[in-house]
Amino acid sequence: MTALRIGVVGCGAVSTLFHIPALKACPAANLTTLIDSDSAHAAAVGKRFRVADTATDYRQLVGAVDAAVVATPNATHAEVATYLLENGVHVLCEKPLATSADEARAMYAAAHGAGTRLMAAHSRRFGASILAVKDLLGRGNFGRLERMTMGLGSVYGDWPQRTDFRRQRVAGAGVLYDLGIHLIDLAVWLSGNRCSDISCRAVDDFGWQTETNAEVHLALQDGGEVFLACSYTHPLDRTLDIRGSGGWTKTSVDGAPELVFHSERSRLCRKGGVQRLVLDEADPYHVQVQHFLESVIEGREFIVREDEIVAGLTLLERCYAEGARA
Repeated sequence: MTALRIGVVGCGAVSTLFHIPALKACPAANLTTLIDSDSAHAAAVGKRFRVADTATDYRQLVGAVDAAVVATPNATHAEVATYLLENGVHVLCEKPLATSADEARAMYAAAHGAGTRLMAAHSRRFGASILAVKDLLGRGNFGRLERMTMGLGSVYGDWPQRTDFRRQRVAGAGVLYDLGIHLIDLAVWLSGNRCSDISCRAVDDFGWQTETNAEVHLALQDGGEVFLACSYTHPLDRTLDIRGSGGWTKTSVDGAPELVFHSERSRLCRKGGVQRLVLDEADPYHVQVQHFLESVIEGREFIVREDEIVAGLTLLERCYAEGARA
């Protein structure tokens, strides 16, 4: 397989901890260029990862790379990705893809018009246990989906970060954009994009003018329910718990390589009761970038689909309209 020339736009924590190491380890990637508004920082990151070409203007990638990872602050995703897409560069863009559903639709329209590919980087879809849960659901092992619960939470500042844009609603920030979008995306994907109604309760404990804690309830079209919680003030149970009319499963939303499940359809469960699967451990970012690049090279559909991303952002907008008025 011929490796694609890759650039990274934005050399913050998510790039240096996850995207760049994943690209360096991927046979389908030839990481050639790093872009950051701080030239000294870009050069330092380039030296650390042995990437010689660094610059401050993402427009310099046009003609120099085949694809790019966009990992800039949320409110800049649309501008950066759209320019690259319209000028022949495929884009893997950090979540949330955009700050509104309309913005996302315009980004996809730019890709369709230019014949380029756009994928949102929802890394949690690529954890081994989450992929296994999706497969079990798709095979009908749990019957009709009745209840799904998930949480993501930690004290703000515990995770490495280079800038403080998450404090500003105008920047497409707040805990719903940062952590909640992971949960909303998993709910949309795992339910088969069947969310029909939403309610949200949110509070601002830090006086940031944006939400620091939120609880979301989603109703599914056939009567099932989804309960999501995210927090910047305290840790939350990070378990994905799914209950259906014919079984259940539990695993971690962080992609730990194991899950437990019980299914009335499973011969193993009927003979031995609850089953525990231990899967091969693989870094979700490595799996994600490999999937993105191989799908571009081979013309395959992405796991992360356009309609699901637009649906998730629409639900996020409704959270703010129907309760997240911190």
